[in-house]
Amino acid sequence: MRFPLPSFSIRTRLIAAYIGILVLSFAAFALVAGGQISSAARQDYEQRLVNEMRLIAQGVSPYIAAGPGAAFSDELRQLIASYEMQVGGRLRLMPVSGIERRMMLMLQNLPEVETALRGSAAVVQRLNDEGRSALFTAAVVGSERRADVVAQLSVPLDNLQALVLERWAALGLVFALVTAAALAAALAVSRSIVRPLETLRQSALRLSQGDLAHRVTYAADDEIGQVARAFNEMAHRVESMLNEQRAFASNTSHELRTPLTAIRLRTEALRSDPTLDAATMRRYIAEVDDEVARLGALIEDLGLLSRFDAGRAELGDTEIDLARFLNNLYQQMQQLARARGLRLEWSAPADSPIVSASLSHLTVVFRNLLDNAIKYTPEGGTVTLTLSAHTAGAQIVIRDTGRGIEPEHAPHVFERFYRADRARSREIPGTGLGLALVKSIVEAYGGSITLHSEGAGKGTTATVIWPRRPAG
Repeated sequence: MRFPLPSFSIRTRLIAAYIGILVLSFAAFALVAGGQISSAARQDYEQRLVNEMRLIAQGVSPYIAAGPGAAFSDELRQLIASYEMQVGGRLRLMPVSGIERRMMLMLQNLPEVETALRGSAAVVQRLNDEGRSALFTAAVVGSERRADVVAQLSVPLDNLQALVLERWAALGLVFALVTAAALAAALAVSRSIVRPLETLRQSALRLSQGDLAHRVTYAADDEIGQVARAFNEMAHRVESMLNEQRAFASNTSHELRTPLTAIRLRTEALRSDPTLDAATMRRYIAEVDDEVARLGALIEDLGLLSRFDAGRAELGDTEIDLARFLNNLYQQMQQLARARGLRLEWSAPADSPIVSASLSHLTVVFRNLLDNAIKYTPEGGTVTLTLSAHTAGAQIVIRDTGRGIEPEHAPHVFERFYRADRARSREIPGTGLGLALVKSIVEAYGGSITLHSEGAGKGTTATVIWPRRPAG
């Protein structure tokens, strides 16, 4: 049986990580520096004892020099008591004049006294008379040449241990302060990270609930700021995609409803109106046939567009001579141009570019562009088709002297079902998907298409860059 692991917040994990790193670092520091701290404290303390011992020897030296009576006077006893209180230990004056006394000291094994008699100083650790560990040191009172008395000082080892504990306590206080500062820093850092993440979470919830206009406000240029900007870009794209889908669904239903309504009216009249004459009936049948053809073209364009949008369209790899292909298309469109009173011109280089593509895809792209140029150019105008080589493959330019594109409509010309003049949309045949389909096909092959117009009545120029081979 598996038990779920506990889940902790990011703030808790950050704080735990900060404190854990600090504790581990201090523990490692204590292991390395602990011995050095104790050793340094002991050396300092022993040196202080030696210095104190020398000062004590100098202090009692006048009494020893004054003679045996002064050596054991009340004043000397009071002075010794004050020294003992000052250093927290026990002070003894030991006569060392005479061979017998020196032999007795040697038998007592007092290294600090022997060292003092040799003119040096030493601190020795051993048990005192009370059976407790203590530190002993000694110094000769008076001249070293005539050593009659040696002063011996013993201090309980507890004094040294108390000093070491004080230093450890100071280190612990520093550690506590650093830990408190680290905790405050961890709280501040975690808050600075968690707060914008919470804002992002709330924004994601609002987005999931349908508030597509909501955006995250975060001005800092850090990683979270980059996530916030990416979130806003995602929200913008989702909003645009859904708006486009709504518009697409609305426009599709409208484009389907209009011909279906016309077909239904004509078929009801043909079926139910006995007063129709033969000419009217033939006209109604022709109109029904036109609407059915328009529906068929619309459905075919929708199917092709959906395949390109989903990335399921198979790109062709047939080697095609663009000059020959466009010349054939030019010949086909020439009749339509003449019927509308237009002049259709065509030019190509001697060395024609060869591209790998699907013939049907090329036909859809350039027939739509030429058809648009002819439809939106008034009688007496000119449509020019030009082919030239390009570093990427080929450049095809279709320029007309038609009605042009107004600046406010230019950004929308590749949108599906978009028409600049809705009022005349039924007068100009078409599904409203031509340019959207052209853009999808060209970009699927790795090419590009641009439309440029100086404004209303100044014509339009369509420029297509078609690659030698499909991208990828």
